[in-house]
Amino acid sequence: MRWLFHALHARDLSWGSDDRYRPASLEREGFVHGSFRDVVRESARLYFPAGSDLRVLAIDPRRLDVPVVVADTPRGPMPHVHGAIPRDAVRVLSLDEVDGHADRVTGTRFALCAFAGMTLLDLVGPLDVLSRIGSMGFDPTSSCRVIALTRAEPDRAGEVVVLRGSAMTMLAEAYRPPLDDVDVLVVPGGPSVRALADDPEVARYLASFPHSRLLAAVCTGSLLVGAAGRLHGKRATTHATALDQLSKYGAIPVRDRVVDEGQIVTCGGVTSGIDLALHLVERLEGAEVARAIAERIELRRG
Repeated sequence: MRWLFHALHARDLSWGSDDRYRPASLEREGFVHGSFRDVVRESARLYFPAGSDLRVLAIDPRRLDVPVVVADTPRGPMPHVHGAIPRDAVRVLSLDEVDGHADRVTGTRFALCAFAGMTLLDLVGPLDVLSRIGSMGFDPTSSCRVIALTRAEPDRAGEVVVLRGSAMTMLAEAYRPPLDDVDVLVVPGGPSVRALADDPEVARYLASFPHSRLLAAVCTGSLLVGAAGRLHGKRATTHATALDQLSKYGAIPVRDRVVDEGQIVTCGGVTSGIDLALHLVERLEGAEVARAIAERIELRRG
C-alpha cells in the first residue's frame, strides 16, 4: 500500500463543515486527482505555473472511507480518489517535503478488544496473523495491542485483568484507552456480546473510533459494531445463529465468510477470524504478504 499525494494551490486548501476536502475536480470529474510520490513534482510542473505557492496533501489510504481507483494514464498509473477526503487521512506538506516523505505505508497500529465472556479464538486467531506482519519482517514498525472493553477486577500494579477463569488469566494493556492513535480496530465476539450490545458505555466507546478508519468484527462482534451505529445501510455478516439480529442495527445481513464494505469488515463465526485477518493483511500489505503468512500458518486459501 502506497501513500497518495495531491498537489494544490495553498489558497485552495479548505475543509468543509464535515472536515473533508472537496476540490473543484471532484464535482467536475467525480474524483480527486492523485499521484504517487515519484511523480508529484512532475504533476506540479505540468499543472501549475512556475513559482506557484503550492501545498501537497499526503493521503493515508488506511484512513480513506471512499474508493481509490488506480487508473492507467499516459504518465503511468495514477490514483483517483472517488469522494471527499477526510482531514483525518491527510498530512499537509510543502512541495519540498514530498521527497523526504515515505512512499510505502508502514507502522500500522492494530488494536484488538478483549472482554469477559468473549470467544478466545476470535481474538487470538486475528492477533497471531496480524502480529506476523512485524514478526516475519514485512513491516517491523507495525504493532498490535490488546485493549479491554471490560475488566474482571480493579487494576493491580498497572495490570488490567479482563478475565480470570477457563484455566487462564487474561491481561490487557489498558482499559478503554483513547482510540485516536489506532489505525485498525478488531472487535471479537462471544457469549457475552448480547449483554454488552445493550451497554451504552460500550457503544459510545466503540463509536469514538474515527469513522474513516478500518473497523473489523469477528463473529458476533458484529453486533457490538452495530450497536455502536457503524453498520447502518452496510452489508455485514456474523455467526450464523445471530445473522438475523444484524437487521435491527440497520445492516444488510449477508451469509458470507468475510464481507468487506470499505472501512467496515465483518466475518462469520470463530475460525473465520483468521480469514478476516488475512484479508486485512492483503488490503494493507498486498497479496504476496498475505500468501506468505497463510503458508507459514499452514492455511490453504481459496
